[in-house]
Amino acid sequence: MDGERLDAETPVGVLIGNALAKGTARLERSIRMVENDEDDAIHQVRVSCRRLRSDLKLFRKLLDGDWATELRSDLAALAQACGETRDLEVIAALVRENGSSEDNEEHVDTILTTLTLGLGRAAARSAEVVLGESTKDLLTTLDAVTTAPGLKPKADKPCSEVLPQLLRSATAKFTQEAEKLEPWSPDDDWHEVRLLAKRVRYAADTSASVLGDEAKTTAAHAATYQELLGQHQDHCAAADALTAMAANAAAQDDPELSFTLGRLTERHRAARRPLREQFLSLYHRP
Repeated sequence: MDGERLDAETPVGVLIGNALAKGTARLERSIRMVENDEDDAIHQVRVSCRRLRSDLKLFRKLLDGDWATELRSDLAALAQACGETRDLEVIAALVRENGSSEDNEEHVDTILTTLTLGLGRAAARSAEVVLGESTKDLLTTLDAVTTAPGLKPKADKPCSEVLPQLLRSATAKFTQEAEKLEPWSPDDDWHEVRLLAKRVRYAADTSASVLGDEAKTTAAHAATYQELLGQHQDHCAAADALTAMAANAAAQDDPELSFTLGRLTERHRAARRPLREQFLSLYHRP
């Protein structure tokens, strides 16, 4: 099915099978990366899970039975097991990049050491889950589903009839929430719009083999929004982690380290503003 050429008249059920096959192969490759201890492996597992979950959500009204809901739950659990590792990787990198000559060098080294040690422990926990029995069971389920996904009769309709509507629905939800954003909107609201942009991007990517340039353009725009909002979320995550570390330093009666952590926290909080302005300018551009 993976090599089958798709066009506008292809039943959408064939595209669903194709998407699941590609997603499963992507996940299997990322798991092999973990087995080989390759760079960025844990992150790729997380991305693979999210793309599969996105396809299952996109086509949910065409899927028959509860198998997709259960599968999305299992994929979410695997992605969550990789989340702390990815977050610590990003936070440590941001602390290095945003360091200043005004910062206490010893304190920064202490912070980076703490993050690195935490990252090592988190990576070991993530790898244990990724290479564990639950993931093997998940792959077995995915292989079975890819071979014969349970589909409703409407999955026999041509792609040209179904895909534009599905893509419009994903885009409309993104637009609805993006329109509400203001420079002062809470971090969680910005994060939600980022997730919706990612959903539009994945939906457009999946549809591009049939819808062509229109879907590719939609995917490109969504990817730009996702990148900006991803940077925003990274700074939010860094600020939250450093705030927790500052509270811990204060509890251990180390006010100077707590002060340095507070300065770094404010730096990351300040970094949100230009990213918000850039997104709003780009989104509302005529």
